[in-house]
Amino acid sequence: MQHETSELIKSGIRLKCGACEKGSLFRSYLKFYDSCPNCGLDLTVADTADGPAFFVGFFTMIVITPLILVAILSFDSWIAKAIAFIIGILTGVIVCLLLLPPVKAILLNLQIEHNSGEGSVAS
Repeated sequence: MQHETSELIKSGIRLKCGACEKGSLFRSYLKFYDSCPNCGLDLTVADTADGPAFFVGFFTMIVITPLILVAILSFDSWIAKAIAFIIGILTGVIVCLLLLPPVKAILLNLQIEHNSGEGSVAS
């Protein structure tokens, strides 16, 4: 099942299975199917856990926070600063909500391809 990493990322962005690139991964907003509806690939073998939330949150924080600060500091009245702050926060939330599904799909496709699992200590 060797796929190129770029193919897995592209199929993840499209929210598709990394194996067949046709089956949908999600049955709802952030809930995976148990298996691919098209090829039957078992999707329960990998768990993305908090990885997508971390990457999306960190990216959003690095990009949006400076924009919010610049917008707030560029106004003199407190009302304009408050409006800029609210718009910045809403923008950050929307960006996070839009990026979470594709990032989760990408991480799942990569985990399945590379047979990554829970770590263990060898004794």
